[in-house]
Amino acid sequence: MEIKQALELYGFTKNETLIYVHLLKRLESAVFDIAKSTGIPRSTVYITLESLKKQGFISQFRKNNVSYFTLESPNRLISLLKQKEAIMNEIMPQIQALTSQSIDTPVAKLFTGTNGVKAGLEDILETLNNQKIKQIFATSQPDLLKYLPKYFPNWLKQRENLGVFTKLILPANAKKYLDTNILRDVRYLPEKFPFTCSVTIYGNKLAFFSFEGSEPYCVIIESKSITWMFAQFFSFAWEMLARDLR
Repeated sequence: MEIKQALELYGFTKNETLIYVHLLKRLESAVFDIAKSTGIPRSTVYITLESLKKQGFISQFRKNNVSYFTLESPNRLISLLKQKEAIMNEIMPQIQALTSQSIDTPVAKLFTGTNGVKAGLEDILETLNNQKIKQIFATSQPDLLKYLPKYFPNWLKQRENLGVFTKLILPANAKKYLDTNILRDVRYLPEKFPFTCSVTIYGNKLAFFSFEGSEPYCVIIESKSITWMFAQFFSFAWEMLARDLR
């Protein structure tokens, strides 16, 4: 990718790009030289230089009673991006909260293959972290651990490091799969109710994981109303299983 194209994708205007590239090639330059080299009218050059100076990309000094302009360190491009990223990360929970108050239009995403399953699991961790969620509901099956024998145990540790408590329902044939611990309460369905799909309910999202067929996949549905309905069904099953334990 060319420098000019990259700078415009970064957010520079066409004139800002031309002047920035001009200054990249010179240690310092006066307005007259910039206008002559770039073909930009002098009045526009002044306006554009002021914009670049306010953003911290260039600095101005006087020599022989003439104003000259020079670039600040190009690392300023990276540092400004990092500042913007930090600001957006700080306000993202507020943005997501406002979004959740708008019309509840379901959004569904499909991820296929091993990387797709991992992408779904990463979305769970990211959502838990960003929204400070401390409890989730899940139904799972041994295939998830069998399919990702190294990745999934590490994923479980990351979730526990976030301090997230899990209510987990497992099939009857998975009693050695995951045990109850301080951050997980496990209950088992009777043998006559097997299932072949893992489901996680977190925030306003549902993640379905399937290993049936030729290729595994993950489907994530984001919807406050749909998630609430599934959470209600889960809570009902959870209470029924508690009665069976008495």
